[in-house]
Amino acid sequence: MAAGCLAAAVIGAGSGSAGAATSSASPSKDQLRSFLCQKALDPPSRAISVQAVMRPVTGTASMQMKFDLMRQTTAGGPFKLVRGKLLGSWVSPQEPTLGQRPGDVWIVTHPVVDLLGPATYRFRVSFRWSDTNGEPLSTAVQTSPNCYQPELRADLLVKSLTVTPQTSGQDAYVATISNRGQTATGPVEVDLAGAGPGAPVAATVPSVGARSTTHHRFVGPACTVGSNVTVTVDPAHTIDEYSFANNTLTIPCPAAPAPTSPS
Repeated sequence: MAAGCLAAAVIGAGSGSAGAATSSASPSKDQLRSFLCQKALDPPSRAISVQAVMRPVTGTASMQMKFDLMRQTTAGGPFKLVRGKLLGSWVSPQEPTLGQRPGDVWIVTHPVVDLLGPATYRFRVSFRWSDTNGEPLSTAVQTSPNCYQPELRADLLVKSLTVTPQTSGQDAYVATISNRGQTATGPVEVDLAGAGPGAPVAATVPSVGARSTTHHRFVGPACTVGSNVTVTVDPAHTIDEYSFANNTLTIPCPAAPAPTSPS
């Protein structure tokens, strides 16, 4: 499966309570807790989650939160907003009067799944308190810890293809196949096309290790100068790869070497 799905978010409503007992130390009016960073081979199982806690300030008539998910794709690069369901929008409690009592607490847990990698994610959560006229009384912003999501899937590619003339009008075709990913995979189908007339020649490589390279040698009809020879790895896309864009390599058929003149 090729990567490319945007993160999808779901908000789980928290609980509100009135008249809670107060301690000598006033609890924070805005807080992030229960941070989760779940790594996985399958993108749908990758997740980041945080729980936001909000309490009223003096004069509060309504409370709102906004969850922004930020993504950094290069080390030291900028964090950019991720689009997704319920991201970047102000949300309000289901109970409209929540926040009008001093002891009210609003808790929202916000997970986001189906994360692309490799990338670093973090939440930016905004809090807003408003009065009876809808005018802001106070605002606050909290940022979660970072969540690095590595890309753990295989990424097969054809690095090179060499053609060497053999006897009896045949050529040897040697394909160099690499796996840039973090997970070994196999068996892997490898197809050769353009080596003379007929259907592509298919072969199977038992496995390709993580971050490793292997070679496969075909022997087939000599290619025709002016035509192209193509090697494709995993042509049916049966392997869960990070990218299929580099699974094919095409080269021109090399000219036969000139005969050596007698000395």
